[in-house]
Amino acid sequence: MSHADREAFGVYVHWPFCLSKCPYCDFNSHVRHAPVDEERFVRAFAREIETTAARVPGRQVSSIFLGGGTPSLMQPKTVGAVLDAIGKHWQVSRDVEVTLEANPTSVEATRFRGYRAAGVNRVSLGVQALDDASLKALGRLHTAREALDAVAIARSAFDRYSFDLIYARPDQTPRMWADELKQAISEAAEHLSLYQLTIEEGTPFFGLHAAGKLQTPDEATARALYDVTQEVCAREGLPAYEISNHAR
Repeated sequence: MSHADREAFGVYVHWPFCLSKCPYCDFNSHVRHAPVDEERFVRAFAREIETTAARVPGRQVSSIFLGGGTPSLMQPKTVGAVLDAIGKHWQVSRDVEVTLEANPTSVEATRFRGYRAAGVNRVSLGVQALDDASLKALGRLHTAREALDAVAIARSAFDRYSFDLIYARPDQTPRMWADELKQAISEAAEHLSLYQLTIEEGTPFFGLHAAGKLQTPDEATARALYDVTQEVCAREGLPAYEISNHAR
């Protein structure tokens, strides 16, 4: 193993903007009603990358993750410029994994091939649920049909893709979740991220929950939902490698 391989590391790039703020989300994300000046952000990213590279020179980049926020709101040329800035200052592994988080709306899905051309080789889709009522309750802007269509586009554009679901939603039973999970696995390739809903302080869901207007599954049901997650995924060939992540 070369010195560069031993010193390999991952680069995370944060795009903090969203079309809307989901009521369960406490991430650093913001809704901008005016268009984002992407050229200005590219210059800022390039400067930050240059500054960081000066502190940690001579390293090899083994993975790049563009998260958010909603990175799929960026134009493909913006993504390409950020990746070029990374390649300018560090050696990038020939088998680097470059992941971009994306919302599965029809508009954003049309950019997938542009992202592929820019250097992205994996997308992670924030599907979150496979029924429209749950998606509306979670504050999502896409439908279940749009989500599945976006997964199909991702499958055609990328060799690797994954998507997220949230479980332990209000009124969700283990049987309901098992059926939804089996459907998700039938659409998945090698990876699923499955997050149990948590009520985070400072979010709209926190206020609703405190006021008794949002009922989440009790502890026993939440545990049963977790157990169903492990059992179904293991049986279908996607065992857990981390508490919320499953892969073939």
